[in-house]
Amino acid sequence: MTSVARPATVILLAACLLPGGGCVRRVVEITSEPSGALVWMNDREVGATPCEVEIIHYGEYDLRVVRDGWEPVSTGRSADPPVWDLPGPDLIAELLPVEIESRTTWHVVLQPEDRDPDAVMARAIEMRDRLSAIEATDPDPTGRDTAAGLRADIEEADGATPDPEAVGEPVRS
Repeated sequence: MTSVARPATVILLAACLLPGGGCVRRVVEITSEPSGALVWMNDREVGATPCEVEIIHYGEYDLRVVRDGWEPVSTGRSADPPVWDLPGPDLIAELLPVEIESRTTWHVVLQPEDRDPDAVMARAIEMRDRLSAIEATDPDPTGRDTAAGLRADIEEADGATPDPEAVGEPVRS
C-alpha cells in the first residue's frame, strides 16, 4: 500500500464503524415480595413491581416501596458499574456496533402491616425513646436540630407566637 492509501483506508474504516456504533443501556430491575407494590426512586414514581427503570448514571438511589396492607420500605440502594462501563473501557463499549445492557437487580421483601393499636403505640414509644437517646448523646448546641428547635424555626419563619398547650409543652408561669 502506498503511504497515502494507508491513512485513507483507516479513515474510511473508522467512518464505516462509527455510524454503526451501538449503545449501552443501564437498567435497574426492581422486584418485591409481594409484587404489585408502587416504587419511587429519588422521589419519582417509576411503576409497580416488577418494573425496570433505565438510569443514566450509576450511584446511590433513594428507594421507597409501598403497598396497601404492608409496611412501607424506604432505603438506599446502589447501582454499581460493571468493569467494562468504567471510564476508559466504556468508550470502546459505546463504539461497538452492538447494544450492551448493564442490569442491576434490587429485591425488596415487605412485611405485613401491624394495625394493632398496642403494637403501633409500642413502636411510637420505641421511636420516641430512640430520638431522645440520640438527642441526649449528641445534643445540638444551638438547639435547632431538636423538635423544640424545629418548632422555634417554624414559628420564627411564620412570625407566630407559640401556644405551649397546642404543641404539647407544659405551660410555664
